[in-house]
Amino acid sequence: MGYNKLSRFMVSRDMAMFRQFQECAARDLLYLQAELVHLEAEYTKAAKADRESGDSSERHLYDVEWWHLRQSGARGFGGEQWGLALDIRTKLREYYASMLQYEQISAMNRPKVSKIKALSEWIESAHLGGGCGFIGRDLGGFTQESVFDLKNAADLVSPGNNLGEDDFLTRFLSGPMLRLFHKIWYLRKSPVPIDPDRPSGPDNRSSLYHYSDQHVQAGINIIGTAVSSLTPMISVVALYFMNSMKTRLGFVCLFTLIFSFTLALATQARRIEIFAATAAFASVQVVFVGSVGTPSGA
Repeated sequence: MGYNKLSRFMVSRDMAMFRQFQECAARDLLYLQAELVHLEAEYTKAAKADRESGDSSERHLYDVEWWHLRQSGARGFGGEQWGLALDIRTKLREYYASMLQYEQISAMNRPKVSKIKALSEWIESAHLGGGCGFIGRDLGGFTQESVFDLKNAADLVSPGNNLGEDDFLTRFLSGPMLRLFHKIWYLRKSPVPIDPDRPSGPDNRSSLYHYSDQHVQAGINIIGTAVSSLTPMISVVALYFMNSMKTRLGFVCLFTLIFSFTLALATQARRIEIFAATAAFASVQVVFVGSVGTPSGA
């Protein structure tokens, strides 16, 4: 039980998700930024003092000659400006590294709300195979809130977990349609065992059913491809059997509109990409209508 059981469940059931602590990371970046602003102001003050020191010392050369600046401490002139430059270099590297990590973490996949609910319920429910009994502040012990509480949904990421596209069609098929499919198929599917190390049997059957993300995504890809192919096929067949040129032109507009809506709902294409594809599709229809011609008397 505990963390070992949870980590095994996460890996085996494609449920790995973790908080990115975005607020803490942003605050840390603000602190680093504040340190750099302070160092920058101190450096500007030191550089001005060296530059205006006059010809009585070599300090006025620091602004135009790097070697004297580099050796200023060893030559008995304090070396304040060079020391601050080195502090800025170190802090700047830390700041850039933290900013890059923040960007990379923020770009990770977001787990679906249904998965967050399922994982949270599994952790608390022994009949699902979980019941881990956590007592720490992270997963619900001294407090009523776990890191997997839905209020933290926007702060959770799934590292290394390719969830596929997040368009309307994917959400519909992996949500309501998958639940409908489960109501039909669950009698033929075995539930997840409560303890994977024990032999399967009636006393080791949980109430949790698992569908592989890879299998679900494969099914979504097949359905998405079929839906994307149907509009052009139906358009060509329908236009072929229409006799009136006015009717054909009206249906060209209708099929073009359906095609653009299909792209918007079934893909994550940008508007410019949808515009280009729609224009190409409309052109193909116009060419087809012109090549087939209008029957006599139409």
